[in-house]
Amino acid sequence: MRRFLTAVLISAAVASYSLAAAKYEIKFATVAPDGSTWMNEMQNLNDEIMEKTNGDVKFKFYPGGIMGDEKDVLRKMKVNQVQAAGFTSQGLGEVVPEVRILNLPLLFKSYKDIDNVMLEMSPAIEAMFLKKGFVVLGWPEVGFVYVFTKNRVEAISDLQKTKMWIWGDDTLVGTLFKNLKIVPIPLSLTDVMQSLQTGMIEGVYCSPLSCIAMQWNTKVKYMLAIKIANVPGGVLINKKSWDLIPDNYKVIVRAACKKYFDKLTQASRKENEDALSVLKKQGVTFTDIKAPADLKTFDDVSMKTSNDLIGKYYDKPMLESMLKILAGAGKEKN
Repeated sequence: MRRFLTAVLISAAVASYSLAAAKYEIKFATVAPDGSTWMNEMQNLNDEIMEKTNGDVKFKFYPGGIMGDEKDVLRKMKVNQVQAAGFTSQGLGEVVPEVRILNLPLLFKSYKDIDNVMLEMSPAIEAMFLKKGFVVLGWPEVGFVYVFTKNRVEAISDLQKTKMWIWGDDTLVGTLFKNLKIVPIPLSLTDVMQSLQTGMIEGVYCSPLSCIAMQWNTKVKYMLAIKIANVPGGVLINKKSWDLIPDNYKVIVRAACKKYFDKLTQASRKENEDALSVLKKQGVTFTDIKAPADLKTFDDVSMKTSNDLIGKYYDKPMLESMLKILAGAGKEKN
């Protein structure tokens, strides 16, 4: 009974804060739809921040991509129409190109690899965002990306015959495809479903959870069971808005963000693993690259792509530093 009464009092307090005008209201854009795990945890984050700041700090959410795509949101953040937002690595890379090092192809093999690299490299990357006028509130990840196709893929030659989608003018993925001798078809995210339906494209790349969420799984039959890349996510707030928040409230926001974004990362990992099981049950066939020569080609292309992107996204010392961390993670696993 005591716990119940406490919960009721907290809910009432949060409700009263919601009715009052917050001193520091932060407009927050995200592509995550209402009702998703992402938005549910974000609401919990907001409730905790409001409770601990007596309603002075509040996020006002604009979910489901209603503020536009990631480039649109960045433009709105720069003129303060939106103060904060969640991004994939593509949007993050529009601000700090170096962040794209975190989703270089075929380098990350496990969650341990990701955790080790983020632990070592995120402080320096966050400092880069700060110089560009943005504060990183957290790194909730999207997950590992796989290739989904209409036709069976068991060799690099199969991929080369597939009409593969590429998200716009993504230089990183474009460089990978070029090195694999794949000629991709560039499309916006919103055009993918129709293009799968019409046969304009035959293959996509995304996380298992995203594949189901966007219903692309209804148009593909196969998944290549190789982790193509890690896709980090990040939450940014523009520095001007952050600087207006009192220091004691910043501590509260930071602590709450770490708590809930860590939860979101763990939830994303579990939901992506669950999504793999769902895809199997729905009839998606998992395939592998069978020829040892093709597997070696993948390794060679991974390193060639990483080196080709030096100077476009990051410098050589940064790449060498990450490769060293990954090599250490590999020794830990052994």
